[in-house]
Amino acid sequence: MEGAASGILRDGMTEVVSVVDLSVVVDELRRAGEVLRRGGLVAFPTETVYGIAVAATIPPAVERLYAIKRRPRDKPMTLMVADVAEVRRRCPRIPAAAERLMERFWPGPLTLVLPDREGRLTGFRLPNHPLARGLVREAGVPLFVPSANVSDEPPARTAEQVLAAFPTELDMVIDGGSVEGGIPSTVVEVTARGVAVLREGAIPERHVVDASHLHVLFVCSGNTDRSPLAAALLRRRLAERIGCRESELESRGVTVASAGLHVEAEGRPASEAVRRIASEWPDGALDVEGHHATRLTAEMVRGATHVFCMERAHQEEILAFFPGRLRDVRLLDPEGHDVEDPAGRSALVYRNLARRLDAAATLLAGGLSTCVSSS
Repeated sequence: MEGAASGILRDGMTEVVSVVDLSVVVDELRRAGEVLRRGGLVAFPTETVYGIAVAATIPPAVERLYAIKRRPRDKPMTLMVADVAEVRRRCPRIPAAAERLMERFWPGPLTLVLPDREGRLTGFRLPNHPLARGLVREAGVPLFVPSANVSDEPPARTAEQVLAAFPTELDMVIDGGSVEGGIPSTVVEVTARGVAVLREGAIPERHVVDASHLHVLFVCSGNTDRSPLAAALLRRRLAERIGCRESELESRGVTVASAGLHVEAEGRPASEAVRRIASEWPDGALDVEGHHATRLTAEMVRGATHVFCMERAHQEEILAFFPGRLRDVRLLDPEGHDVEDPAGRSALVYRNLARRLDAAATLLAGGLSTCVSSS
């Protein structure tokens, strides 16, 4: 196979490269990168299905891929990226909901359709597969990567299925074995108008809808002191930061809640000491009067985009059941110290607790407000 200015000259043979150890693929990726830069088509595995890569910068090669897939020309192809920086370069104004989806599901089986700097909608995918991400980096050029199948046919899960669909049309097939997922990525369009699931795939639609909102959850033991006060303070500081009333936060896609890992009696109100501090708060009473102690559930953790724990023991207990949530189940104290339980202690201890929680809420609001729509 040789490259040419007008496109690709092929000898009709498809090079098949078998990868035994996914951690040692330097030579294979270097060879595949050369093929792509010369306008070739390379099939390879992702965490969902096999895809076919083509250099987006070589129009004849892109046209060839459209032709062999029998894909309608008005159906755009997704750009596969190696990191979020490429998305930010092409899309300088990323909606807040898209930021939340990237934080929650990337790298992973999510294709985000976003408006670029010219207002054109472009699909982006950041795969959670070492070979796929390595290929994007090694190619050094933007890659269109649709699934490795003829349009409207089932996607390929093995290299053998790829070759059955395209026995001579591809330049290289990287055989990385059978993919685990077998279900295509979920495709979500995010614009200023809102979030729309265009294709439900590996990520269920309800999880996308939940994650497109900001769900902050504070966790302590009994859910009568620390966590309800922290939630009330964050609602206050977030509303101030984005310029709205606390009652308007939910309409902006923001929910702030609290729960306890060891609630003795569900439904109990916030403690008397917390209610007193809330009623006397300097810039207006904090909303804790409607609070009822709630025991933490697995569903609450799944639905939260950010979980802030008062003690390391709380964090470790949650992560024991949700090891994949290490990035967003964190200690509230930025220096990693426990926020001790004030139950049964003096009014001074509660006042010091309130000041500490307010400082943490102010810091959190600064970061979280970037993920909230201000419109």
